[in-house]
Amino acid sequence: MPIGSENELNSPSAPARLGVLRSAVFWLLFFSFSLTLGYPTLSRYDPRKLGRDQTAYYSMTAGQPVVDGVPFCYRLLVPSVAKPFYWLARGRVGTWDPVWFGMLISNSLFCATFSFLMLLMGYRILRDLPVAFLGCTLVLLDYAVADLWLSGYVDASEACLLMAVALLMYSDKWWPLPLIGLIGGIAKQSFLPFATVFAIVWWLATPRSRRSSTQLLWIAALACAAFASIVLAYWLVEDKLMMPWSMATWWTFGGILRDLLRIFSDHRFLYPFFWLLPLGFWRLNRFPRPWVMATVITGLFAFGVAVYANLGGSADRPIFNVIAPLFGLSTACLIGTVSWRRNRPPSQSV
Repeated sequence: MPIGSENELNSPSAPARLGVLRSAVFWLLFFSFSLTLGYPTLSRYDPRKLGRDQTAYYSMTAGQPVVDGVPFCYRLLVPSVAKPFYWLARGRVGTWDPVWFGMLISNSLFCATFSFLMLLMGYRILRDLPVAFLGCTLVLLDYAVADLWLSGYVDASEACLLMAVALLMYSDKWWPLPLIGLIGGIAKQSFLPFATVFAIVWWLATPRSRRSSTQLLWIAALACAAFASIVLAYWLVEDKLMMPWSMATWWTFGGILRDLLRIFSDHRFLYPFFWLLPLGFWRLNRFPRPWVMATVITGLFAFGVAVYANLGGSADRPIFNVIAPLFGLSTACLIGTVSWRRNRPPSQSV
């Protein structure tokens, strides 16, 4: 059966299965890839020199006071997961910084889980394990993974949880969405709007015969759980109640044209997408329409938020977190199905 046929795209109820042993092998392989890509943070450079984000996460992992850490100090998930590995590493990892060791392990856990969930999604849709694996490795080799996900940031956790939302909805399992929302709220504040928009667009793009009001209630529960989780994070850090939209006060909107120019003139914004977008565009028709619509509209929404927040080159982070799985698999689909012309040497007569 050809890749991406109509029967394959609409059969989430009969998914291709990897098995427990093969799943464990793939996850461990992705984890080892992540550790390798993030190794420079241990001995090559200090991520704290790159920005306030990494400085805040470093202090949170080490249990130190966070100076000038708003809004980063409310993103509790990755530093909290890193702490046990930091405690184990103190005095045991030689010249490596034990804090960055803990952060690398934490981010690698989320990066490997993201890749494995992406592999499951790709395998169930395409029914082609090598192509699905190629898509995962292409994403891992993107500039954004080594330079952003595994360099002391927390974006790997947001991407992992957004991938979980997509896989759950494709598998028609809506009830775990509130649990993902609870975790996502303490991963990064932007998870709330991105996951909500993503889920609503997915639901609207689903054929009416497969939509239900119960699914919409689970989406509302996802948003409410993420909302409550963010409020809880604010309360734990500040010991006072703050609403999620309070983060809009930290943005410095300077005008659409100026902010657009600042984004597109920054090379950091272009690096993650210069091959991902043009190559990934051509095979989007091989994937379920709800996933394509949810990814594209949420990606545009993330870009709009980045412009309003005046993120400059950092706008690549939220957009990549949203679009990377679909466009990575689509690029692999293009590479795996393109017909290459082979130049054969002319036959020689004896």
